[in-house]
Amino acid sequence: MIKPVILCTLLTTSVFAQATPPPPAPPRPINWPAISESKLDNGLTVVLVPLHNVPKITAVLSLLAGRGTAYKTQPGVAQLAGRVANEGTSTRTSLQIKQELRSIGGSLTVGVDNDATTLSASSLSDSAPKLLDIISDVARHPAYPKSEVVLAKTNFAQEIEEERSSPDFLAQEQLDKALFGGHPYGFTVPAPAAIRNVTRDSLKTFAATYYVPNNAALVIVGDFNVATMRAEVAKAFGSWKRVALPPAPKLVLPVRDKRQIYVIDRPGSVQSTILIGAPAPPRRSPDYIPLRTTNMIYGGAFYSRLTRNIRESKGYTYSPFSTADLRRAAGTFTAGASVRNEVTGPTILEMLYELDRMRVEPVTAEELQSAKTYSIGGMELELESQSSLASRISTIYVDELSRDFLQTFRDKVAALTPADVQRSASKYFDTYRSAIVVVGDYKQIKDQIAPFGDVKLVK
Repeated sequence: MIKPVILCTLLTTSVFAQATPPPPAPPRPINWPAISESKLDNGLTVVLVPLHNVPKITAVLSLLAGRGTAYKTQPGVAQLAGRVANEGTSTRTSLQIKQELRSIGGSLTVGVDNDATTLSASSLSDSAPKLLDIISDVARHPAYPKSEVVLAKTNFAQEIEEERSSPDFLAQEQLDKALFGGHPYGFTVPAPAAIRNVTRDSLKTFAATYYVPNNAALVIVGDFNVATMRAEVAKAFGSWKRVALPPAPKLVLPVRDKRQIYVIDRPGSVQSTILIGAPAPPRRSPDYIPLRTTNMIYGGAFYSRLTRNIRESKGYTYSPFSTADLRRAAGTFTAGASVRNEVTGPTILEMLYELDRMRVEPVTAEELQSAKTYSIGGMELELESQSSLASRISTIYVDELSRDFLQTFRDKVAALTPADVQRSASKYFDTYRSAIVVVGDYKQIKDQIAPFGDVKLVK
């Protein structure tokens, strides 16, 4: 007869043995679709990717006009131009656009990020000519109806007021200013009062200046014949007129010779929102993949060092994080956490400690392998959908990446060594000249943060 204690031990051992996950299977070969790139005479870059798995197409038109474009003369004009672009053209009302899209099982959205205004659309493959005609009309002939402009301005102003009640938003806005200064990347949103100065005419002028073919790339993924699609693209976009572009803004980053702490005082706040940031290279840099992986080990995944330290060991916060946000012209590395007032200083100390530890000692083989597996698996899952593949290919043109970026991504990640990670951390985890933003009750935390650098109160 097996004694109860022995039986319990056997059962427990069995449960834990069964709970241990098997190692990941070797990566399967990826059958990449053929990618055809060409240019129309007007300068529009056209990328066609036939993928016959489902009878639909996805088209992504990226215009190099980010949210900070022209912000020095008219803050918010780029954001509002994107918001209202699909609310009516010179030949279609907002309602007509929506009805025509619905009739072909289609959709069209417009988004504005740091580098581009992006029209993302999809429909059934048989309706590709109609979809391309609508995309072309929206990009080339936005009418900016007065009623839609007034509504968009009102909504945008209300959203900004709401966002400014969020410490996370305030911290990120201030960090962007600290890292990028007067460059468009340092602009997040306009003051609500400035939105009043954006008019229908200024939106039309902005679109006429930046929504032009020699400032754009069109990526189409889906079920189509390449020759037929190329002809349809030429028909829809060939008469779009090339326009001379304004010069791109020069990138001159603020220089700090020591660590600077920027504090946004929120009296009565029971917690502090902390961001630590430093400049990083543009996305096209060969340092991108090493830095992306280094970030993942530090704080970019749930098993990261930052999580194990200030969440699991110290119990300071539920969800610390870090990001490597690399853009067309430059990037940032950011680490963040929101913690109760009394552990604000200790949290900054541990965040800096983990950054410095990454700089001075190699990561373990287990940490690196976990980051590689997560990174490669995440990318491959992302590329399974038509829309995600189209978006990823679009980043190649927006961020000026090598044309084989996606095809070589897995091998480059797999080839990384602990020395590559340490070299990346030593180069970009700059704890000595970093910017630290803290949003919280200054009276409650001032003595805790003073030892970490010069403190500047931000109005």
